[in-house]
Amino acid sequence: MNTHLDAGRLNEPVTILDFREVSEGVWDWTPCRRAWAQIDLQPKTNLFSSVGIGARDVAMVIRRQSIGLHQAVVGHGRRLFLTAVTERNRNLLDVDAALVTMTQCKAKRTADTMGPGNRPQTADVLALSFPAVLTEKYAKYQREETFDAAETAYVLVTPKAILLEEGDLVTVTEGPAAGVYPLTVRHVLDEYKNEYEIVRRGDI
Repeated sequence: MNTHLDAGRLNEPVTILDFREVSEGVWDWTPCRRAWAQIDLQPKTNLFSSVGIGARDVAMVIRRQSIGLHQAVVGHGRRLFLTAVTERNRNLLDVDAALVTMTQCKAKRTADTMGPGNRPQTADVLALSFPAVLTEKYAKYQREETFDAAETAYVLVTPKAILLEEGDLVTVTEGPAAGVYPLTVRHVLDEYKNEYEIVRRGDI
């Protein structure tokens, strides 16, 4: 790899984003600082999710600075999910990223508690609002003797701060996948992200 780059090619303004709780239970990506970068779309897929479908790969070169995989980048309306940061030379960093779209989501968890008169009642114990990358895992068609069912599984990719459990109800509030889904499987071993499988099933 050529480790040198004409500084004039760092001509695309970008914003480095941090993930923060902006109010109680509401998380969002917030601007951290501005920078200049070179951004090139690559003819390959970035497998940013370990269980979902990948996205278009992006190669970015940026001046050496504090930037890590817990952050994100936006430039000219394009959201970049960071997957690798390596040193090109003492002045520049190579950043690998996936070109993604953020989808607004809500998560809710309930639990049974004892109310007045020792009567059981259901109470909300978790209510979160957050953006996530929504990707499709697979589409499965199942034929049985008494009915046909179509099942589609999606994967929510979130920063580590979003901690969900199996059985939580996730509402995708926008886009063609909008709806309410139970969370069926969680993948939380990655150092920088969590992945949650949500499933929609319907008779056809």
